Amino acid sequence: MKPRSINIFLLDGDPNGIRVSQISMSTIQAIAFRRNQLRRVREAFSEIERPGVYILIGADEDVQDRQLAYIGESEGVGARLSYHNSNEAGRDAKGFWTDTVVLISKDENLTKSHARYVEACLIRGVVSNPRWTLPNTRMPSDDAGKLPLPDRAAMDEFVDQTKTLVGALGWDLFREIRGRALEQIADRELPRAEFHASPRFFFRGEGFAAEMMIGPSGDFIVKAGSKARVKTTRTIPRGTVTLRNTLVEKDVLREEGDFLVFTSAYSFTSASAAAAAVIGASANGRILWKLPDGSNYADWEANQDAAGDASGQS
Repeated sequence: MKPRSINIFLLDGDPNGIRVSQISMSTIQAIAFRRNQLRRVREAFSEIERPGVYILIGADEDVQDRQLAYIGESEGVGARLSYHNSNEAGRDAKGFWTDTVVLISKDENLTKSHARYVEACLIRGVVSNPRWTLPNTRMPSDDAGKLPLPDRAAMDEFVDQTKTLVGALGWDLFREIRGRALEQIADRELPRAEFHASPRFFFRGEGFAAEMMIGPSGDFIVKAGSKARVKTTRTIPRGTVTLRNTLVEKDVLREEGDFLVFTSAYSFTSASAAAAAVIGASANGRILWKLPDGSNYADWEANQDAAGDASGQS
């Protein structure tokens, strides 16, 4: 990734309210808002009635730590969103929908074919993140929104900027979780000078042996080759069961002999979530992940805070 400067306009001065995000010197803008703010957004931003792409976001009530994102396109995004909003019991109901991101172009050059191409690229871009599920009933065909080469190049840039804007607004659905070593994550997401190497934490026991590092974004990355326990306990959280099943389905976890082996690095939101996935039970990862000297993650984190305080006082 390359450095970017992003401007965010807060319609009401509320960072959690209606926001318009744009990369400097770009014509692409993202409008983010809650579902119940749709009417106000249509009144304030007439450009939402033009062709564009939209993302409907919400939590998966059946699976802890998993979110849903429906990606669509329309020649008139505002009207399409109103249809979704009023269709509570129909075939295409979006009951999970709580938040919205609309992607449009300010120069009015975006066509239906452009929007279809961007939609197809974005749908394919979510597949590598197991924390997100697409409720889209139909996947795009290979020739969706087929474009001439110059238009395709422009829309590829639109797609790239869209992923950046959606991430900056707080949703990581386009972030690639699997298939990258920690060193690659550091190289691509942060300049080398800003990356502070994480120590290695270990979690070992009967039927499992895993290694974890802290990513540059503060996430908890269980390294490829780590071994998770095949069997689970009766007290394992339901969300952990579903996540482990999903990782098996996506071949992030693969059964090999007496273990489930991580075929690639995987990022968790907490040390406990990582430990629970490894051991197949409820787990307090803050005390279970250990450094080679025997101290645990909680000790290491406390030392990091203490070091920061000492640095600030010097």
